[in-house]
Amino acid sequence: MVFGLIRRSKYEELKREKDELDEQVKALTNEIEALRKEVEESRKERGESKRKISQLQKERDNLHAQRDELSNSVEILTKEREIFQKTIQNLTQAAKKRKKRKKRTSS
Repeated sequence: MVFGLIRRSKYEELKREKDELDEQVKALTNEIEALRKEVEESRKERGESKRKISQLQKERDNLHAQRDELSNSVEILTKEREIFQKTIQNLTQAAKKRKKRKKRTSS
């Protein structure tokens, strides 16, 4: 039977093709929406990662500053220790000399 200018079989074939295409469009639309959500999640994660990196860089900088301060303190303490050791050595030698002088003057 002919409907207007198109046969029924051709009409049904075109309708099937249209239905298949509609399903493909729906599937692609769903896929696009899922990808949009994934992109948005990735952007959020990237933002969180950037914030975390920034925080860790600040912590690293603080730790470097503390390390430098401690290094300077160790250097100062080492020099002070050397000075104290020399002072103790000088005082010990001076005490020995006095003791020797005392013994000489006493004898």
